[in-house]
Amino acid sequence: MKPFRGTLIALVALLVLIGGYLALKPTELTPKERKEALKQTEGVALFVFEKADLVRIDVTRPDGTISLVERPDSWWIEGTEMRASRQMVNRVKHQLHDLVSRATVVDDADEGALYGLGPNAIHVKLTMRAGEIHEFEAGDPNPSGVSFYIRKTGEDQIFTVKKSAVDYYSLELNEFRERRFASFDTKDVDGITADLPGGKRLKLQRTGERYWDLLEPVTFAAADMEVRGLLGRVSAMKSIKFVDGEPTSLDSFGLTPPRASITITFTGGREPLTLELGKPSGEKDGEYPLAYARLAGEPFVYQVRDVFLDDYLRDPAEFRLRQFARMDQNTLVSLTSEFAPPDPDDAELAGTVAVRHAADEWQWDDGVIVPGSTPRRVAGRAADIQSDEFVASAGADADYGFDHPVAKVSMVDDEGRSAVIVLGKPATPKVDEEGHEHARWYARHLSYPEVYIVDDGLLDVLKDLHREHGRHARGELAEEERQARIDQEAKVEREKERQERIEKRKAEKAKDKGAAP
Repeated sequence: MKPFRGTLIALVALLVLIGGYLALKPTELTPKERKEALKQTEGVALFVFEKADLVRIDVTRPDGTISLVERPDSWWIEGTEMRASRQMVNRVKHQLHDLVSRATVVDDADEGALYGLGPNAIHVKLTMRAGEIHEFEAGDPNPSGVSFYIRKTGEDQIFTVKKSAVDYYSLELNEFRERRFASFDTKDVDGITADLPGGKRLKLQRTGERYWDLLEPVTFAAADMEVRGLLGRVSAMKSIKFVDGEPTSLDSFGLTPPRASITITFTGGREPLTLELGKPSGEKDGEYPLAYARLAGEPFVYQVRDVFLDDYLRDPAEFRLRQFARMDQNTLVSLTSEFAPPDPDDAELAGTVAVRHAADEWQWDDGVIVPGSTPRRVAGRAADIQSDEFVASAGADADYGFDHPVAKVSMVDDEGRSAVIVLGKPATPKVDEEGHEHARWYARHLSYPEVYIVDDGLLDVLKDLHREHGRHARGELAEEERQARIDQEAKVEREKERQERIEKRKAEKAKDKGAAP
């Protein structure tokens, strides 16, 4: 009996031990339970802030801290004279301003080191304009490599987020630097002076919002598009490689003196920017050779593609203004055409025709709406007239037929600016590939001395305008003009109804807002 009692006691003790072990053992989730737990915690909003409110980014890593700070003119890397990468700053803003988790870690969530969230984790601190702070640690990628582990500072819960949200914080310092080191807004530029190889010099000065003068090596009006191309070469220049540190001597880079220098001056008080180009580095970016470059007054040297000087070394004649009317067809308020047909068959088209633009419609001088698109086509051809060929910087009117022009078009825009384009005598026709001749005419802007050759596009639409005006005068367009008037009245009525609907919606919203508690 005693042996049996001892066995029974031992069995009870064993059961107690087993029960205690099971009670203390962490609960293992089945795959189904784990999936369900993840499903319940997906989509947690980790950060919510306005992109424009971010003013500072501190990235603390085992190798040190990189701090990006917003200043009035740009973002900078604190403690250096390096501009911060706008692309990197925008990436942080875009990826984190409304970051939502993909899943919540449920296995060993208190063991941060297992997920790269130990003492060597990357710590990121975001500072907002009003002083609010968002902080987190960025860990390792998950086993699939498509997500990363993160944990908000001061909290225990570990989440996974999309890879693109945090995978860039471990990049080297140069990836946080701005590669477009000479950027600027072209609308703020006042002038360009380029000292080029071979003693050549190119100098341009802005004379209006879209107008430029070439001052050296010759003088003439320059095309806005061509000048913008020159400016774009500098402002879009990208550092392919950064030269380490701050070189104490520039001799080895061919920068004393530089091979070329380009100085950009600005309106609004901004200091001029001077780009200096040194010697080829001997390296390549794909098919493009690289050369050393720097901004005068700054300590850094870059390697850039050695191709941008090509545009500056072009024949200066290629910069010449070709759209010489200096007007915008979309802002014209009146057009007057004086036509003296060279062809006797067009004699009935001779005379003066005036149209004006009002209430979004072109009208004859008696206020009747002009049906069709002819006035718009005349405005486009006249305001955007483009030369086929430049003839001379100046010349006697009689030499080109400007003393007795075939056509004279006067334009006025909504700011009171005016331009008068005259077409003189015929120029040498243009012969196409099939041997057909196309008429061309000498032309000029009466406020400027330059003489050009243009095609007959403007003359063709002027003939249409004079022809339609003749029909209007004879009453032959009465039905078309009546329909144009009806269409305009309907258009005005639709716009009135649209505005009434807008005002009604505004009033309803204001009423709802006032009724809200």
